[in-house]
Amino acid sequence: MRVKRARLALFLAAFAVLWPSPTPAQTQCANPAAQIVRIANRVEHKVASATVFMPATLNLNVCEGDSIRAGDRSRATIAFLDRSVVLTIEQNTEWVVRRPSDPTRSLIELIRGAILFFTREPLEVQTPFVNANVEGTEFLVRVEADRTLISVFEGRVQATNPMGSLTLTSNQSAVAAKGQPPQLQVIVRPRDAVQWALYYQPLLADDSLEKLDQIPEGKRDARFYVRRSAALLRVGRLDEARADIKQALTRDPNDGEAYALSAVIAVALNDRTEALNNGREAVKRSPKSAASRIALSYALQSNFELEAARDELLLAVMDQPNDARAWARLSELWLSLGYLNRAEEAAQKAASLAPEEARANTVLGFAALARIDTTEARTAFERAIALESDSPLARLGLGLAKIRRGDLDGGRRDIEIAAALSPDDPIVRSYLGKAYFEEKREPLPGTQFELAKQLDPNDPTPWFYDAIRKQTLNRPVEALEDLQRSIELNDNRAVYRSRLLLDDDLAARSASLARVYGDLGFENLALVEGWKSINADHSNYSAHRFLADSYANLPRHNVARVSELLQSQLRQPINTTPLQPELAESNLFI
Repeated sequence: MRVKRARLALFLAAFAVLWPSPTPAQTQCANPAAQIVRIANRVEHKVASATVFMPATLNLNVCEGDSIRAGDRSRATIAFLDRSVVLTIEQNTEWVVRRPSDPTRSLIELIRGAILFFTREPLEVQTPFVNANVEGTEFLVRVEADRTLISVFEGRVQATNPMGSLTLTSNQSAVAAKGQPPQLQVIVRPRDAVQWALYYQPLLADDSLEKLDQIPEGKRDARFYVRRSAALLRVGRLDEARADIKQALTRDPNDGEAYALSAVIAVALNDRTEALNNGREAVKRSPKSAASRIALSYALQSNFELEAARDELLLAVMDQPNDARAWARLSELWLSLGYLNRAEEAAQKAASLAPEEARANTVLGFAALARIDTTEARTAFERAIALESDSPLARLGLGLAKIRRGDLDGGRRDIEIAAALSPDDPIVRSYLGKAYFEEKREPLPGTQFELAKQLDPNDPTPWFYDAIRKQTLNRPVEALEDLQRSIELNDNRAVYRSRLLLDDDLAARSASLARVYGDLGFENLALVEGWKSINADHSNYSAHRFLADSYANLPRHNVARVSELLQSQLRQPINTTPLQPELAESNLFI
């Protein structure tokens, strides 16, 4: 018996050595306040009871009293779990989650660095020189050695310190120096201050900045600077990346991939002409480079030339048949053009070549979403996020998948994260506005739709959804104008436009337009628009439903009404809005 006890003690001692107790960063509290949803490079976390920082991990819970800091050339995004609050932190930033005196508010202490706030709920930010009280807005706070800067992009923020207070509204900025009250500061383009938070499309394989910096100066050729600039863009260091691109072209003026990275930067900054020029220059100098053709495809798509963008990728996979990123990008373009089967085939090819390719999983997720297979879609999107946590498109897809499963609150949170990951993405803003509309959170939907229209005036999505919103608010004339505008723009899609996500495009727009005509008393025009919807897409259930609504108001059209109602019921998704009670039929003449 003693021998057995001794062996047991020895085993437990060995187990303790091989399986150490959790570190402070691994310790989780019972009621976490937030969660880390994006990590780029070196981000650290310290629990309230600890004295040292530990490396943070994706999906790590953050509790009251915990501290987060991002190192040099790093950034992170943190989403609060029970509130519409998302924070994106810049490099060399440290902040603490504090316990608020008012439980309806969140309290954050920003010690140093910068945070881009995306919040729709009451929030207080404490800094060494000024405090910001917020009721739901998007704004930037930067703490420097002797002052605090605040820029408001949308909403209202009150800046207060012992010397005075100041209320800021959209597109206003203020500075609070040490020992002075906050004062307005004129900034011509305030959004330029958050270029570090933008999402720049990845073109090249991931490289470690730490390892690249260890390469001696004498061995740094053009290829080195191209690789490092790509790695710098992954963490939002735009100015440093541009400097490296310049160094690369100095050493090799014919390096096409340097121009490709410049094209990606121009797309992110919505400079379409510059993007196209750099993309074409990239292909001209490196015609066999998949990265060059991928960059040109982004530039062409931003200029609404989807077929030309697809053709560039067809050439890319022909020249580089084993390039997974090229196949993944091709699948994305097939999806944007409405070719679901081809999109899936290309995505499967990319996944077979490189299972870690996040973009391929994202396309597979949208393809599953189009088939109403929300379980498979959610799995694909979650896998894509695990591979590339800063992908706004994967996070948008996950949000849409959750909403289609009935989880409106969870889906809206994911779309808010997508907006924080890519603040200037108009398609994300459109779907965020739609989510707010479904939650009946006026005036938030209209704000998001207007922002989407400003970011991309040629995208039909916000015009379409805003028309539906205005119709429900009994503003049919404005709704009609917006719907007509969305039809005019129907085939103009910039980056990440997909026919599969715009409620069946022309048919849905015509059906909605017809309903607006009906509200305005133009019943005959409504019938014409309903017939146009059916001709545009006979499988569109909303068009059949509208015709059933229209025939209900006409005498001797009962058979036609029932026929359209039956076709609508047969074609509509299971989780769609149910038919109106007055149109329900227990016997459809069958």
